[in-house]
Amino acid sequence: MSRKKKASKNRANSFLNNLLNNYPVQSHFAESYRTLRTNISFSFMKQSFRTLLITSAGEQEGKTTTAANLAYTMAQAGNSVLLIDADLRRPTLSLLKPMRSSPGLSGLLADVLNTDVNSGSLSEFGLGDLYRLISFQKNTGILHLSQGEEKVDLHFLNGKLSDAQWLTRPHERGLGTVLVNNNVITKDQLEQVLVRQKDTGQKMGFMLLNMGLVKKEELTGFIVLHIIEAFRFGFQFKTGKIVFEKLSESDFESDPFSPGDLPKLYRQAMVGEEELNFLEKKITSTIVDINIENLSMLPSGLPPPNPAELLGSKRMSFLLSLLRRQFDILIIDTPPILPASDAMILAPHTDGILLVTKAGYFKRELIKKAVEQIKKTQANLIGVVLNQVDVKKARYYSGKYYATYYGEGD
Repeated sequence: MSRKKKASKNRANSFLNNLLNNYPVQSHFAESYRTLRTNISFSFMKQSFRTLLITSAGEQEGKTTTAANLAYTMAQAGNSVLLIDADLRRPTLSLLKPMRSSPGLSGLLADVLNTDVNSGSLSEFGLGDLYRLISFQKNTGILHLSQGEEKVDLHFLNGKLSDAQWLTRPHERGLGTVLVNNNVITKDQLEQVLVRQKDTGQKMGFMLLNMGLVKKEELTGFIVLHIIEAFRFGFQFKTGKIVFEKLSESDFESDPFSPGDLPKLYRQAMVGEEELNFLEKKITSTIVDINIENLSMLPSGLPPPNPAELLGSKRMSFLLSLLRRQFDILIIDTPPILPASDAMILAPHTDGILLVTKAGYFKRELIKKAVEQIKKTQANLIGVVLNQVDVKKARYYSGKYYATYYGEGD
C-alpha cells in the first residue's frame, strides 16, 4: 500500500472511530459535545440559527469530527439536521456512507442546477424550475409556455427577465382596453395607437409615450399590473409544453420604457413559496440516509476542477436556501482556511462559523491569521473549539503548518 493510501486509510479510521455513536451517552466525550451545543444556542439567544459552518486553520485539527458529532448531538435534541460535505478537495464526511449513485454536492452544482432545458413538459418542470435554470446559465432567449390554447412568453436577456407576455390575453383585459376603461385614453386614441402599432410593430407602451397620449408615471402602474398578471397566469400552467428559443443579444431590441425590476415583479406575482418540483426532487434524491434519527447527509460528490468557483456561485446560495426549507439546521464542513479560500467564500451565506483548532498543533500566529481572514468576510465567528486538549498537562505546543494537500492547484 502506498504511503498516500495508507495515510488516507488511517485518516478514515480515525474519523469513524471518533464518532459519538461509538461512545456511551454519559461519557465525557459525549458530554463535551452537548456542552458545545448548549454554548452555540446561547450564542444565538436573540435569534435562531439555521446554518453553521465548521472549519479550521489547517488540516488534521478535527473539524470534520467536530462537524459530525455536533450534528449528531443536535439531531438527538429533536432537530432535523443535514450534514453537508462541502470539502470538495479532500472530503471526509462522505466516509460515513459510500456515495454510490448520489451525485453529491459537486454534482448538484455542476450538473443538476446546470440542466439545459430546450423543450419538455410542464408536468416535469414548473415555471420556478425553468426561471432558475435559465437564470443560472445566463441564457438569452424566449421561454414559450403553452397549455391547451393558452400561451405565455417570458423573455430573458443574459439570464435576467426582460419581459412577460400573456399572448392569449382576452381583449377585454388588454392594456389598451384597461386604459380606456380607466379614462386614461379615449377609444379614438386607442384606435390611432393600434393603427400605428400595426405598421411599426412597436410595443403599445412605447407608442403611447411616443405619441404623447400618456405620461410615464401614469402608464407605469398599468404596465406593472399587466406583467404581474402574465406571470400569475403562467404559474397556473401545470401541464402543457415548454420550448426555450435561444437568441443572441442582438435579437433583443432595447426597450426605451421599462416598468421596473422584472425579477422583483416575478417574486411579487408568486403566491406562497416558489414551486420547484423538478429541482427539489433532484436535490432530495441526492441526500443520503445515514441510519441516524433526524440526521441526513449531502455527500461531497466527485472532486471538481474548480471547487471555489462552484461554492461561490449563485447556485450554491440558491441550494442552501432550498435546504433550509427542508431541515431545521445545516452543518457545513469545509476545507481549512489558510490553504484554501472555500470556507471564506461560503461564510457570508451562513449564520455562524466555528473555528476548530487542535491544542498545541498550530502556532498562535497562524490561528490569529485564520481569525483575521474570517473577520474580513464580516461573517459571524461565534467561537473557537479547542480540540484534543491534554487535560493532565494543559499546555500548548507548537505544531507544523500543513499547506500542501489543500492548495488551490490540487
